[in-house]
Amino acid sequence: MSLISQSIRFEIGPYWALIPGSADISAEISKPTADSYQGAWTNWVVTLERFRLGIHLDPINDLSDLKSFIDRSTKSTVTTPSITMNGIAGVTHGDYGPPRTWIDWRFKKGDTMICLRLQSKSFPFTEPNEAEIAEHRAIIESIKYCRDFPSELAPLPL
Repeated sequence: MSLISQSIRFEIGPYWALIPGSADISAEISKPTADSYQGAWTNWVVTLERFRLGIHLDPINDLSDLKSFIDRSTKSTVTTPSITMNGIAGVTHGDYGPPRTWIDWRFKKGDTMICLRLQSKSFPFTEPNEAEIAEHRAIIESIKYCRDFPSELAPLPL
């Protein structure tokens, strides 16, 4: 049973997750930069009242790249604990606590990784209440690799 009230199935590539029906969904297109090999990419943004969840697909990198990216960008050594969600291997890093609210999750099955980043809208820090934490946890726990569940590909009932 989902903790998300009136959820909708958000499908992105070979993955899907349940998100609240009240969430706003948009896409941000990032144009190429000098170090991006002339590639543009899409970042989906799911707005959850005081928080936003950025989601993108990565068909090139692997789970270990989260740690190396954070180590390079923060100039420190971090730990990215392994997690598994619905049979999908993943890693995570971050928390809700000060100095900023920022949690990354990356999951990979097959040849494409899904990358999720939770941030407070009033960056850098927002202390979540228990209901918000439960909602965020329910979204992450709902992630599935859709090729594992072909019978669930049928349209949702109206």
